[in-house]
Amino acid sequence: MYDYIAQFSFAAICLFIPSVPVTHFLGLVAHSPRSAKLKYLLLYPVKGGRHHFIFQIISWGIWVASIFVALPLLLRTHKAIRAAHVEILSGSAATGAVFAELFMIKSLLVFNPKAKATNDESTSPRWNTSRLPSKGAASAAVMGLGLVWAALGGSLLLATEYLQDTVSKEVYFFLAACCLLVGATTTHGLGGSLRHKQTGPFTMELGADVDPRQPEPVTTWKFYQPFRGGAWFVATQAMGWALFSISLVCLCWLLLQVVAGVAYCIRCWALITGSVMFCAQLFLGMSIWTWKEGSVAQGVAQTVRQVVTNPAQEAASWSAVWLPILMMYSPVQVVCTVFSLSFMLLPASFAAAMWVGGLAVYYAVTLPGAPEHTGRRESALIQKWCHKHMETALKAWFGNVEVVREGSTPFDPQDRFIFGYTPHGLFPIGAGFLPYIPTWGKLLPGIVPATLVASILFFTPLVRDLVSWCGLRQVSRRTFVRALQDKGSVMLVPGGQAELVHTWRIKHRQEYVVYSGHKGFVRMGIEHNAKLVPVVVLGEVNALQNPIDLPGLQRWTYKNLGFPVPYWVVGRWGVSPFPKRAGLKFIIGEPICPRPHVPGTKVDEAEVDRLHKIFYDKVAELFTQHKDSFKGYERVKLIMI
Repeated sequence: MYDYIAQFSFAAICLFIPSVPVTHFLGLVAHSPRSAKLKYLLLYPVKGGRHHFIFQIISWGIWVASIFVALPLLLRTHKAIRAAHVEILSGSAATGAVFAELFMIKSLLVFNPKAKATNDESTSPRWNTSRLPSKGAASAAVMGLGLVWAALGGSLLLATEYLQDTVSKEVYFFLAACCLLVGATTTHGLGGSLRHKQTGPFTMELGADVDPRQPEPVTTWKFYQPFRGGAWFVATQAMGWALFSISLVCLCWLLLQVVAGVAYCIRCWALITGSVMFCAQLFLGMSIWTWKEGSVAQGVAQTVRQVVTNPAQEAASWSAVWLPILMMYSPVQVVCTVFSLSFMLLPASFAAAMWVGGLAVYYAVTLPGAPEHTGRRESALIQKWCHKHMETALKAWFGNVEVVREGSTPFDPQDRFIFGYTPHGLFPIGAGFLPYIPTWGKLLPGIVPATLVASILFFTPLVRDLVSWCGLRQVSRRTFVRALQDKGSVMLVPGGQAELVHTWRIKHRQEYVVYSGHKGFVRMGIEHNAKLVPVVVLGEVNALQNPIDLPGLQRWTYKNLGFPVPYWVVGRWGVSPFPKRAGLKFIIGEPICPRPHVPGTKVDEAEVDRLHKIFYDKVAELFTQHKDSFKGYERVKLIMI
């Protein structure tokens, strides 16, 4: 395998060693003064400011060193060299050539013709700045360089699995560590400096000439600025440097394992470490764009002081805000992550056997008694905890949370109710947690409906447990009847997945889509003399979105496969499953009473149509009455399909 590594490295050498002078020449052509003499052009490396000069020196120094290291390979004398030495020489030369090219690009990005001119140069032609990038483009380019360094470091780690001796692996680990260090410091230091300079060529209009006698640019950015730059900057910086530290620790641990001769599954650890390196660069890059003047040191100090003085209270406050959201929005991601990591960190056969054996025991314990139908696994303790903390968590994440009721007709706990929750959205978790909001208990005392959800939720580990403990049951006719008998009321989403495929319209067209084609819940209400209650929720469809909007494909897959594809739910920060701060408003309508029905007799379809029309007329009425009072819904239109 080392032949492939050597050949790949040789190709990189042949590509990047010539590219350094080519890049330098392109920069010279782009920045050269009009009518400049050759002598003046030869001084280009020292004419672009201090940082330009430093990066030029580093680039050319690494370039020369790479050529010397690569000479045995370029002169075809490597056949007389040991294979291990070929690996070291080729890898070092290729990495050095890439480093030289990246530093040369950095020197062009920081080119600053405002450096002070000497007396004899005061009348020299001015440097052309018409091709200088904007500060945003320059900083974005630096962030891209950081990602390239992370990818290079990850590639070096993956290559160590195929190296023959320990010394070669040590050299490759050292080169990967250099990629990590240089990439992180470049993204944070240089990227931030370019992005947040107050004056200088990066903020000037295109095509303007720069007077070399003007002062140097002033920057408010500092490499070390603890707890400054705003809360988002501090948070993303903390995440980025934490991932940086984790990847550095993983590198050191891998190196120690290799030196001790006990390393195993190097590919798995290399993939993990490389991924962490890449994520560290992403977070550091994102932090640059969130930086702003200001300090959060006081708030952080206050938080730290509270944690130190009363850790139990702070832990309880944290759990009240985070745990309900984690329970509702992230169990699927947790299961998928654990499943993936088990196959990455363990031998595939062992991981497969572990999952098969573990799931066999798990389902043997949780399946008896059909909890998805009977509610056998309901936990009064967990439900009490949810009732206590749910509203606090929702307000912390969604912002404003309201539960209002229209009308004054009393809800008798002795009656039966079917709550129709609209719309479905991408993830109608509100139908599950609404009965646990304290305001619900005040408005409808004694009424705790069993929420009916898709049966797929009862197949996935952890998700199955959470929905069972919270009293949710699967949506089927048999379970519908059983829940009405046990609880006296049920809550379901009548529109179902037929509404899910239209969720994209709230974002692109400001259309609030309600699917009114299902009548089964109305028929069940008549059969069991249960009152229908419309429940309209505003804001939930805005909290989560599908970044891949393919309505035609999603409708086709829903019609033919029973589930819309692609289905990818993201919320806050554009990547997480946690909801955006969109606000929530639940509106509970007046109960709609069906005409008395004799159990066991055929349901009158005319009565079904009558109640169905009344129900959706009430939905439209509730939406119209409350949309103007909900922020962002003033121009949203109701579409009934």
